[in-house]
Amino acid sequence: MKQHLVSSTILIVVVFAFIPLTHSGVPQSRYEAIMKREAISTLGLYNSTDKVNVLNDTNFKSNVVGQNHASLVEFYNSYCGHCKRFAPVYKELAEDCYKWRDFLKVQAIDCAAEENNDICREYEVMAYPTMRYFGPKYEPSEGNYGTPIETQNPDEIKKKVSDLVMNETAPTDNWPNFSNLTEEEAPNVFQELPQQVYYVVLILTTDDDLSNIAAQTILNFNRYPQMQIRRITDEKLGEQFHINQTSRMCALDRNMNMEAIPVQENTPKAYKESVEHFAKMKKLVEKPDAPTPSPEKQNTLIDEEIKEEQQQDKEIIDEVKRNKHMTYQADLEQAIRHILNNEIPRINEISGERLLALQRIMNVLQRYNPLGRSGQTMVNKLQEYVAENNQGIAGKDFENMVHKLEIELPPVYSSSRYVGCTGSKPNLRGFTCSLWKLFHYLTAQAAANEKSSDPLEVLSAIHGVVKYFFGCTDCSEHFQDMAKRRKIWSTPSKDEAVLWLWDAHNEVNARLAGDDTEDPQFPKLQFPTKESCQLCQKNASSSNSQPPVWDRAAVLNFLKNINNPAYVSRFGLDDPNILQASLENLRQKRMVGNVFSDMDMRMGMLLYGFCIVMMIAAFKLFAFKGYRKKAYAHDFLGKV
Repeated sequence: MKQHLVSSTILIVVVFAFIPLTHSGVPQSRYEAIMKREAISTLGLYNSTDKVNVLNDTNFKSNVVGQNHASLVEFYNSYCGHCKRFAPVYKELAEDCYKWRDFLKVQAIDCAAEENNDICREYEVMAYPTMRYFGPKYEPSEGNYGTPIETQNPDEIKKKVSDLVMNETAPTDNWPNFSNLTEEEAPNVFQELPQQVYYVVLILTTDDDLSNIAAQTILNFNRYPQMQIRRITDEKLGEQFHINQTSRMCALDRNMNMEAIPVQENTPKAYKESVEHFAKMKKLVEKPDAPTPSPEKQNTLIDEEIKEEQQQDKEIIDEVKRNKHMTYQADLEQAIRHILNNEIPRINEISGERLLALQRIMNVLQRYNPLGRSGQTMVNKLQEYVAENNQGIAGKDFENMVHKLEIELPPVYSSSRYVGCTGSKPNLRGFTCSLWKLFHYLTAQAAANEKSSDPLEVLSAIHGVVKYFFGCTDCSEHFQDMAKRRKIWSTPSKDEAVLWLWDAHNEVNARLAGDDTEDPQFPKLQFPTKESCQLCQKNASSSNSQPPVWDRAAVLNFLKNINNPAYVSRFGLDDPNILQASLENLRQKRMVGNVFSDMDMRMGMLLYGFCIVMMIAAFKLFAFKGYRKKAYAHDFLGKV
């Protein structure tokens, strides 16, 4: 029994000493956990309630490449303000074009989602939103990544796309007949049509605009099996059917009886309404869609996870609203993660000025890194990787390097979600909010130490990120214009760099206040507010309607304080132990956590176990075998 006790003790100590210490206590890697949370919380700008087909890295090719239909695809960025404002327009466009769905699918892919990097990079999407038309049987090739649709006016989009569809070579037998009805065909117009087609509607088109109206009308009513629409360009032939410049439409039945279809004006909408009225009068109906499959159980599980996420968001929002002025560690980490995993890898080839911008931001992140020990190691290795590749870097190679380091190193990020930048609804705040937080943190850190004397060190890095990597084209252009107007390159000191960015941020807040992209629970106010910093506003006791009069010295002190690493909030982190111990933890633990590493703790436990084993062995030898006193010569002599 005693031997069993000794063996068990040794086994327990040895096993404990060599078990890898984990930070999260979960078998799933940190990277996978972050990806799962991103997939749940970043739902994109479109969902199943819209007529927009949502694409991603797994279904893009099966919906666009080599198909019997054409596609209109919007490449967008879910945090891009301009994309958010355009989304309702695109949804309405998809609704209007829903009757075209057998031949044209209106689709969209979110390039802000990390899993879609390969697609957006392959199709060389450099601005958002970007719309492209892909014809039937499309196959990607060098320089052929779809036809750009360079307007965001829905009527112009429909005109452009319908012209493209009309000029396609029919990939299937059931492709709409866009050809002009000739004088030879007219007497036998029903001859090759299915028996169910009882009416042929003729539209006289004498110019390009009317030709496009006819094309849209053909697409609008392609799903009516009892009716077909044809174009006529010959005015003399039109006169045979009593259609002319005034009355441009008529219907023929199989007995060649003619019936005029009046139209009020030459617009696609007017023609659609007139044909709809005719179809209703003749009791013609659209063919139904095939029944949709019942939702899978997986969808239910996702819905439950979304509900749980929303409840967590509510709790976080309540906490953040009580401390609006704070900088949160989680937001700094998410900004860095998104830059490294999404913004930079989306670029196909990083060279020239773009490479210089990448080198600058990596240098700044290395110097003022807010991550823990593993995160600092990762950024250091990435900075070295970028510095060594002076001729250029492929976005895919940079992405692979980031993923490799995230897998090889212990957990890099202590959080898998936003905290201070959590939005009250999906796609509000998030990355753009966290990016501002990170920029402010970097300028404050640069001003607080002497690692560099260059006052433009951080501002030039920020300018490069926004110009060459930021996924909101409209926002990037606004920032560049503002930087030029506010003379960013003339900033004289690091303290002034902190204030330059603060001024710029307040200008953006003023421009976007009341915008559709604003989170109603976090209105865009001039920061810091009176509640956050009484000393920052000289007119703090006056009415809120008056513009603030700033005490810039107080503002500078305030910005440095809230971005001091000692005061950055760790609320909402998944595992704060990934980070260096905070001042509060050091006081509570008497700095033990900062003195001893994981290896120190393992060796200490091993030594402790060894001592226990030796004590048990000594106890066994001396306590259970008795004690026999040895006779010495001097004892005997003493007795004599």
